[in-house]
Amino acid sequence: MVKEEVCIIPIGSLEKHGEHLPLGNDALIAHKLALMAAEKEPAVVLPPLYFTYTKAMKNLTGAISLETDVLLAFLENLCDEVSRNGFKKIILLNAHGGNVSILRVFLQHVADKGKDYAVYLPPIFLAPEVIEEVKETSETGHAGEIETSISLYLFPELCKMERVPKEFYSSRRDYDVSPASTSIDWYAAYPDAYVGDARKANAEKGRRIVEAHVEKLVELIRKIKRDDKVLRKLKKFNEELKKPEPKARS
Repeated sequence: MVKEEVCIIPIGSLEKHGEHLPLGNDALIAHKLALMAAEKEPAVVLPPLYFTYTKAMKNLTGAISLETDVLLAFLENLCDEVSRNGFKKIILLNAHGGNVSILRVFLQHVADKGKDYAVYLPPIFLAPEVIEEVKETSETGHAGEIETSISLYLFPELCKMERVPKEFYSSRRDYDVSPASTSIDWYAAYPDAYVGDARKANAEKGRRIVEAHVEKLVELIRKIKRDDKVLRKLKKFNEELKKPEPKARS
């Protein structure tokens, strides 16, 4: 097996996505996108992760969120096993906004542990310009126009459009402490896990977004395959970590 082969780990969540999308919507999207990209540029795609970080929506039935230390340990264990099987370049293809912060922490966690593999974290949307082109609503977040369009294209059989609310849902946060953030901002803004207006969603918008995203993901996989510096710099960093501390001068 070639040492620099790429493995993709699709990462999502298990949580409410309005009344019209499946609980595992993010994981389903991440997995489909990974498989579509791997058809164009060979890469190994693991089964998607459903049980991740969704503490902000534990107020709603269906949310399954791992504890922070458990998730970090699990991701490390998983990547260690992927590396043991010969893959030294691992892409965490995340489609759940609630995972972004902890996955960034995980990147530093891995570096600090002296691993012999590199972990790559792409943004959730690789082609935001296409989203700007197709969107009709001002708020396109959770279970709204954009996410629903993607789902209608990738797995229409799981979308229950008759359950979409008949009104536009905007932020309901009734306080302003900007530019500071708080731990309750998401719940205060979107207590029902629904944003915007999914009535504007359609499969054609989803097709355009998905095809552009997959094209960018294919380019990224090829770039990661060609790269010969990240692993070398990681090795150098690990070597420096092992150097003895200089003795203090008396």
